[in-house]
Amino acid sequence: MKKERQTTGIIAVCIIGVITLFFFPEPESNFLAYLGTALFFVIIIIILLRIKSKKKK
Repeated sequence: MKKERQTTGIIAVCIIGVITLFFFPEPESNFLAYLGTALFFVIIIIILLRIKSKKKK
């Protein structure tokens, strides 16, 4: 049951991240904010994947 929750959480973070990046006005002028937001969501996904793999063992 928890495995499904973690997978759902990872998918939810991915979807929220993509939606957030679509709402950025002019990413060319706000490149650092855009890049920072993208890296933030990538880091969250990596952390969730590590937690998932640790609980498997």
